[in-house]
Amino acid sequence: METPLLRYRLTDPIGVTAKVYALVIIAAGVWLFMTYPVFGVIMVLFGIFPLVQYKCLEIDLYSGTYCMGLNILGHTVGTREPYPGTKCIFLKKNRTIASNSRRSWRPIASTSFDSFLWLEDGTKILLSCDGTKEDAMARVQPLAQELQTEIRDLTAPLSHI
Repeated sequence: METPLLRYRLTDPIGVTAKVYALVIIAAGVWLFMTYPVFGVIMVLFGIFPLVQYKCLEIDLYSGTYCMGLNILGHTVGTREPYPGTKCIFLKKNRTIASNSRRSWRPIASTSFDSFLWLEDGTKILLSCDGTKEDAMARVQPLAQELQTEIRDLTAPLSHI
């Protein structure tokens, strides 16, 4: 029996433009396969790779390890670290100010809500970066339930850990 793993997707699925580029590379690889088989196969593999990979956090509670890496067809590639336990998941507001723009001389401020997994050894792992607080909370809620930990909202005034 295989041990169950907690797998959390850290990146969004690729967009339509990236899918179109991948399909064009695959089609070019098939066309190139007619004259240069080795290069054709390599291009097809490079075209398939963006469609089947994503960045993920994998936690194995039974063996006490976690892995941050790329998940390719259900297998996570990365280094396994000892999992010390979870303090909490916290949400932080991140405000970025861009000083110049093509359309305006005014500075442009953008706000994002970053969620982090805080481990017992002090390691902080970025889980998501969303435009709204509700999206960030909805994204980390399933992981918090699986890890049985609380979500601390540090975006409110006078909040601290």
